[in-house]
Amino acid sequence: MAQFLRGINFKPDDIVPVGTEGTVVCLRTKNIQKSLDCDDIWAVSEDFVRRPEQILKEGDLLVSSANSWNLVGKCCWIPNLSWRTTFGGFVSVLRANPTQIEPRFLYWWFSADRTQALLRSFGQQTTNISNLNIERCLNLDIPLFPRAEQSRIAAILDVADALRAKHREALAQLDRLTQAIFIEMFGELMGQNHRWQSKPVSHFVAGFESGKSVAADDKDDVTSSFRVLKVSAVTSLEYKPHESKAAPANYVPAKSYFVRDGDLLFSRANTTDLIGATAYVKHTPPNMLLSDKLWRFVWHEIPRAEPLFVAQLFRQRKFRAEIARRASGTSGSMKNISQDKVLSINVGLPSLDLQQTFANRLRCIEQIKAAYKKSLSQHDTLFVVLQQRAFSGKL
Repeated sequence: MAQFLRGINFKPDDIVPVGTEGTVVCLRTKNIQKSLDCDDIWAVSEDFVRRPEQILKEGDLLVSSANSWNLVGKCCWIPNLSWRTTFGGFVSVLRANPTQIEPRFLYWWFSADRTQALLRSFGQQTTNISNLNIERCLNLDIPLFPRAEQSRIAAILDVADALRAKHREALAQLDRLTQAIFIEMFGELMGQNHRWQSKPVSHFVAGFESGKSVAADDKDDVTSSFRVLKVSAVTSLEYKPHESKAAPANYVPAKSYFVRDGDLLFSRANTTDLIGATAYVKHTPPNMLLSDKLWRFVWHEIPRAEPLFVAQLFRQRKFRAEIARRASGTSGSMKNISQDKVLSINVGLPSLDLQQTFANRLRCIEQIKAAYKKSLSQHDTLFVVLQQRAFSGKL
């Protein structure tokens, strides 16, 4: 009722700009998000497409077939595309036989949490990569209801998912509103054309504190009293304490390692795109610890900056670009930056009163966001229940 198709193989030097004559767009693992992400796409010569079935069709499922353990098997739906499109060697396509199964029904079953967990358990682990076991995937039992019932289930799940998507878009709009308020109040704070007196970061940030990188023998050790934050706890620009690992069971951390409510955290080591990511800690579990790759902002005894203003400043495109420019490291996958290099960056600094006005506006937006996040969480829970009932024949 469905088949897996393997992607094309090519070398990095074969990648050309999208739109080049005689080429096709080529999707890869990075494009597999909740929905297909086409913000960063490649193109290669049509000559690499050896078989007609390697051209994507609407209704295909693009599947990550070689990735880290927690991402192998992740999939997204292929909509109607504007370009002739193929896919690379680290992804596969699951293509439904529409005479036997409704493609949207297959998508919702394959992307369900239970199915995804099974796919990961089938993974064939190498040093750093897990590979999807295609044969075991094809042998999975799928509840095959009559076509009319498949279509009904898919339609219900589509509507429920659309409600979730509206909540996510509302949250994205609120993030854009925060950025718009910042620009309206302060303008551009990097370069020579801003209206504020230029100050080094050291003028309003006294320095940074870091923790220590430690890990238990078992990464899921439930006997450990403490957990150490990963850099992924801040890279989304929101504090995520669940992105952490167990400390050794007998570990006794220094008091300065503990994350506290009101902290502003900074990723001093990450990829070029993510280095310098900041996240404000509104609330945190009491057992969370800083790692050596995460810094806590230390403020001057007499405050010269509002933390929420600084968090937004550090997220500005030009500021992030300056962080990346000053970072060191030969590897494109991991860069580092020193405290001195961060503290010496010059920016326009508005008055503390104006920064606090911005922070108060931001807090109002955050209250609205909290309500949307709570509602989205409820919709996510409902959606999981609907999926479970749907594929057990109880919907």
